[in-house]
Amino acid sequence: MQRKPLFLVLAMAVLLITACGRNDQSSGLAVPKDAAIVVHLNTPSLSAKLSWQEIKQTNWFKEMYEKADDSLAKKLMDDPANSGINTDMDLVYFMKRNGQNGYIAFEGLLKDPAAFEAFTKKISDNASSSKSGDINIVASHHGVATWMGNRFVFLADAPFGRMGKYYAPPMSDSDSLGQNENAPPAGYPTDSLVKFAKEIYELKGDNNLENDRKYASLLKEKGDVHFWMNAEPMYGDMLSGALSMMKFSTLLQGNISTATVSFDNGKISASSRSYYNSELAKVYEKYRMKNLDADALSRIPSQNIVGVFTMNYPPEGLKEFLKVIGVDGFVNGFLGQNGYSMDEFVKANKGDVLFSVSDFEVKPQTAPVPSEGGGPSNYERKEPSMKVLFGVSINDKPAFDKLIGVAKGKLGDMQGPRISYELNDKWFAAGTSEEQVKQFVHGGGPGNKQPFIARLTGHPAGFYLDIQKVLKPLEASTGDSSSRVALNESLRFWEDVVATGGELKDGAILGNFEVNLVDKNTNSLKQLNQYADRMAATRKRGF
Repeated sequence: MQRKPLFLVLAMAVLLITACGRNDQSSGLAVPKDAAIVVHLNTPSLSAKLSWQEIKQTNWFKEMYEKADDSLAKKLMDDPANSGINTDMDLVYFMKRNGQNGYIAFEGLLKDPAAFEAFTKKISDNASSSKSGDINIVASHHGVATWMGNRFVFLADAPFGRMGKYYAPPMSDSDSLGQNENAPPAGYPTDSLVKFAKEIYELKGDNNLENDRKYASLLKEKGDVHFWMNAEPMYGDMLSGALSMMKFSTLLQGNISTATVSFDNGKISASSRSYYNSELAKVYEKYRMKNLDADALSRIPSQNIVGVFTMNYPPEGLKEFLKVIGVDGFVNGFLGQNGYSMDEFVKANKGDVLFSVSDFEVKPQTAPVPSEGGGPSNYERKEPSMKVLFGVSINDKPAFDKLIGVAKGKLGDMQGPRISYELNDKWFAAGTSEEQVKQFVHGGGPGNKQPFIARLTGHPAGFYLDIQKVLKPLEASTGDSSSRVALNESLRFWEDVVATGGELKDGAILGNFEVNLVDKNTNSLKQLNQYADRMAATRKRGF
């Protein structure tokens, strides 16, 4: 059997290790404080919602098992715990950047070190093991597997500075950690990865992310998967040239985003927190976003709304935000060239923004086709059709009228879809339907009190997508049998998406995200497994 690269095997392990059992004991896995991305898997919780035995019953798994021609592969597919990894305990994946280079790591606890050694040797083309102090090592061309006592850490090179470029030849061990900044970045050799592994095993105190208050708070949140992203080590060295002369780095310093994902009954839910440095935090605290206006959403003149994005922002806060990141002079200069200013923009706008898509359908369209030796013939094709609406609230109409004049002057006679617009003292709207635009602005619509409005209001920002209203028109217009079966399966599975956020609490901006499913009585992880199996069976039948 052809050997897979070590890092691909590890990625597969992250997805597949979901064996049965629960254990509420903390794993105490160490993560460097400056890790760019961390994914923490609550394996016991995931296992309780979807057991390995359930995965083994799927048709796609049985097909993979039949095709496996390696005894180790079948042994692992029988039970991932045969790898020696303790699948009853939490697992952590993280990425750390070192200049233009970096590495990815996957760590956890061991149940059987001897089985783990055999497993790592097998996936590394029967490589031999070695030791560096108390650390056991199995190395391959793609990375290293290390273990010490009951802990293991897999490491592989991560080319942060080589995105979209060809790999350069690996550096020698002597210059890998002190490379020339102007030289093409190259991969870390084995002894460098072992050095990093040793640092992970020895992490203590403030150097260990687990001792960070925000990260510790994240892990305490009830959920199945925890995400952590630190923007500064992830993107910090990308702000060079003209950007470095501004203050874009303010967007990265102290910018930490966290999320907790749960596979609940009938939905996949996520709660997020975004932390910022003190300079940005002062702006967000002083200029807090207000809750959405339910009346604005009710103005959308359609009973067939597919999707909506809406938010309420403080225009004064936007002006201050531009100052903080150092682009206020650039923006004012651009507006000044057109006889406008940021102060006039603030005066013109009240802060409500709305974008909606409605009345989605697929209509037959007749198009002429030239033919030789005769008149043109026609053919029928199916084209999607929808109504798009954009609206903003007005604070000062004369200032807004001037803004419209500037925009019309810049756009000129640009060719494109016909857009209608309308405004009064309170609202401006533009869209693809002139009737819908007029009704929105003048409040002459049907008073559309749809249920999703209550799910968005009470928050400064909201998003709604009715997946059923996207899929049903496609189903009716699909002639291909395989596509129709797949759409039917999707209609049985997906319902809608709702996201809200913008509240400021305890120094963080909060967010919530839900993907709702049709079946409300079964946990979503189990449903995803069943849905994937049905979709795989559809492809296998070759409709």
